[in-house]
Amino acid sequence: MSTLQDTVAAEWIKIRSLRSTSAFLAGGVVAMLLGGLILFLLVQSYDAASAADRLNYETADPTVVTMPFVAFFVGAIGAMSVTSEFTTGSIGAALLAVPRRRVLLGAKAAVAALVGGAAGAGFSLMAFADARLMLGNRPAPLNPWPRWTDAVPTVLAAAVVVLVTCVVGLGLGAVMRSTAATLTTLGGLVLVAPIFAHFLPTTWQLRFGSILLPNLAPQLAGGDHPWLLSQGGAVAAAAAYVVLALGAGAVSFGRRDIS
Repeated sequence: MSTLQDTVAAEWIKIRSLRSTSAFLAGGVVAMLLGGLILFLLVQSYDAASAADRLNYETADPTVVTMPFVAFFVGAIGAMSVTSEFTTGSIGAALLAVPRRRVLLGAKAAVAALVGGAAGAGFSLMAFADARLMLGNRPAPLNPWPRWTDAVPTVLAAAVVVLVTCVVGLGLGAVMRSTAATLTTLGGLVLVAPIFAHFLPTTWQLRFGSILLPNLAPQLAGGDHPWLLSQGGAVAAAAAYVVLALGAGAVSFGRRDIS
């Protein structure tokens, strides 16, 4: 137990010391600012619209626009916790200190989950606070949360998706070992695939889109959404992402040579 705790502490120090961690967190902040700007312009347009036109406005949920980008940036932190060591060759020293590879990967996964959960909660709360400030007492359909308590499931679900994405990024990094390949794959999964899904026929759009990471958030939160999974199904899908990513990462990390 002490070995695992010491390894987790060491991995926490490593991830804090990576310059890429601060850079990706800054990327998340930029995504939040851009999302806030889009929301501000939307509110201005809404205020200038007629009463009839206001009924046609979609829900101004900032997490729909900003959180996929936040999830990518935070997921990249999880990926870099592995790929940076293969790039620099420091993975050899890490394995000398912790020869049990699954313990090392488990410690990295624990830290990735911690970073993903904390960052996801922080960014989703920022998105919600920004939206509440700008939306004020404007009614539905623009305002998705008549009371602030109505936003709690959305905030929690968005944070969970960011956490899962960070762990998935770690698993992909353990499999691919290349920063470029891992970030490209992660970006395709989180940012490109949801866009691609919109070009599919409606039936396949719903089937394929329902299992994509960014689209799990509204399904985890429940309420009105176009996707097919129940809350329990969304929980199972999120768990499947974690199990598959970490399982593949553990097999690759445990069996392949580190060179």
